[in-house]
Amino acid sequence: MSQNKFLYAVKFIACLMVITIHVRFPDPVGLYVTALARFAVPFFFAVSGRFLLADAGSTVEIRDRVLRSLKKLLKITALVYLIYQLYSVIYHIGIGVSLSDVISDRFNIGSFKRFLLFNSGKIIYDDSYAFDHMWYLFAMIYVLIFIFAFAPVLRKGYRAVMIILMLCLHFFTFMQGIREIRILGISFTTWYVTRSWLFTGIPYVLLGILWGDIVGRIRADRIPEEYGRIAALWKIPGICFLTTGILSTCVEAYLMGGKDIYMGSLLMVLGILLLSEAYAEKGTVIWKIGKSASSNIYFYHVLILAVLNLAADMGFIHTIPAGIRPFVIMVISILLFYILPELYRSVINVKKG
Repeated sequence: MSQNKFLYAVKFIACLMVITIHVRFPDPVGLYVTALARFAVPFFFAVSGRFLLADAGSTVEIRDRVLRSLKKLLKITALVYLIYQLYSVIYHIGIGVSLSDVISDRFNIGSFKRFLLFNSGKIIYDDSYAFDHMWYLFAMIYVLIFIFAFAPVLRKGYRAVMIILMLCLHFFTFMQGIREIRILGISFTTWYVTRSWLFTGIPYVLLGILWGDIVGRIRADRIPEEYGRIAALWKIPGICFLTTGILSTCVEAYLMGGKDIYMGSLLMVLGILLLSEAYAEKGTVIWKIGKSASSNIYFYHVLILAVLNLAADMGFIHTIPAGIRPFVIMVISILLFYILPELYRSVINVKKG
């Protein structure tokens, strides 16, 4: 993500917003907070694309960038997946479910089909932790493989692909609850079909690539001061996109209820991308948290929630009231993944000094 402080700060905020999706506030507040939080994962895809192919034009350069990102992502995904599977096994054995039953329930033809096609299903979640947030990691792997495969023609056709898939995403999402659309036996108005590598991952990563190309062309052959003056002009349209997206999302949630993505989510992402260049060097401690802790907050907040729920069920702690539960998960996540590591590094540095 280069050293864009604004994007790191938004990444931290987005991770906290994801927590409100999995740990909802009571309605009616919960409906609108959750709706607004739906910008987060599209933003993650877009910001991944923003720096993925910067200055990479040839097929060799594109594939080299993608391979490096893919290797890193595969290692991260393997670790996160392993930790959740270990927790799942320990949980189920603890409540008397045999290991063979756990394996047969999770790894079967139906679950493999749903996972391979849409990055969802019991392959990546079960009743021990209930949310399939890891779909993002597997979807990003698919997107990188897609870009690698089509690298020779990517620069020529990615804009058209982005537009078509973006339109499909928002059309199918709009039609949810109105009319089912089935193609080749697949319901394209099912939430986990639209929220997948194909309809969410690819178009938003390509949106990030498009923005990276635009910025790269404008920045080329300009001194930093001149580019800074140009980027400053994006403040007003960025704020307009962002505020319009927030208002649009709230109206859409009021009219249509809960969805996995809104048109307002797209507008919010566009606004953030514009503002990220205008405020690239602006940031307080929030950007530092975003840089060092946001990924782990996203990866493991579901595990924190699962452990707290289990502790409450076993009577070790009181059930956390719904109104403050999201804040509790946020505080614990920040404590575990930023404050404690920072304290540890400080102590180590003092000892070395």
